[in-house]
Amino acid sequence: MQHAASNNMPHHYEVYGIILACDTALPGLEAERVVPRNNPDIRISIGFIPREIQHLIERHATAYYLEPGYEEGDPEHLIVNSVPGERYYQFMYGEGAEFLLDTHDSNVWCRWRDTLTLEDIALYLLGPIIGFMLRLRGTTCLHASGVLVNGYALAITGSSGAGKSTLAASFAAAGYPILTDDVLPLTTIDGEIQTQSGYSRLRLFPNSFKNLQELPDELPLLVRGWDKCFLDLAAGNYQLHKTSAPLKVIYVIDWGAREKQSPAIVPLDGTAAVSLLAANTYRNDLLSTKMSKQEFYFLSTLAATVNVRRLCPVDDIASIPMVREMLLADFDQVIGHEQFNTAERGESGTQR
Repeated sequence: MQHAASNNMPHHYEVYGIILACDTALPGLEAERVVPRNNPDIRISIGFIPREIQHLIERHATAYYLEPGYEEGDPEHLIVNSVPGERYYQFMYGEGAEFLLDTHDSNVWCRWRDTLTLEDIALYLLGPIIGFMLRLRGTTCLHASGVLVNGYALAITGSSGAGKSTLAASFAAAGYPILTDDVLPLTTIDGEIQTQSGYSRLRLFPNSFKNLQELPDELPLLVRGWDKCFLDLAAGNYQLHKTSAPLKVIYVIDWGAREKQSPAIVPLDGTAAVSLLAANTYRNDLLSTKMSKQEFYFLSTLAATVNVRRLCPVDDIASIPMVREMLLADFDQVIGHEQFNTAERGESGTQR
């Protein structure tokens, strides 16, 4: 039976620290292909939804979440329904994409209107759909980009449009491996917070990289009709780090301090750190009360384990390389201080 499942799902990818199996090749994941596994973490079926489950949804679904349209008079952007017992979730997007999630057996089915394409669907899948599945599996995800520096990870988080991906692209252009963009899954391994790798596309708004000397003036669109481009981390001199890495510092971009004439980094204490982290987890609006409680507990541990710092930038794209170098200097200082404290504790223990 397991081999039959592998034959029906011939396309396997390693993304966000899990294995996705799909019956159709997914655009944008060419560099994430892996040898088919007998027990993938999530199975994705493209182009249909089982009739019996569709009928179950129609008869027993209750409203779980509603996201209104972006402008007054627009239809709802997203409607999420669930079946009592929360085994099934139905995601219906105003653009015409529908996804059905089976949380018990880790299945995802999807279909869409003719106005959309498989490329559109892949963006939904690799963002909110798999992101929500990760949350259901108990994995907290930051809305963040991740960068690898000397074997350690730093995360850059903040609200949409804050400049997370632009800063990550600057790191990529300077030769640093990128861990992920937009969705940063976090797990605890042997008491240490570990980041998981995403996939090889770093998504950028067109005006966020033009005139930045380190990056190309033109990048391909993610999908025709979408307002973002992508930097292909599997091409040129760019790198995607494909394994987990220990997380050491989280930088939260804060545009509130606009009076500053130059970028600044401000350490955060535990209470302020937890509050900011909670505001910057991925799709936290979709969390149930139980999931929110679990997340708060994890974030409290995260803030006590990892340095959290506020990054106050200035509104000048030409300053991006300077901000990157400032982050690198700060990161080195944090790592050096941590290693010094570890050595001190070791010597103290030896003396005793």
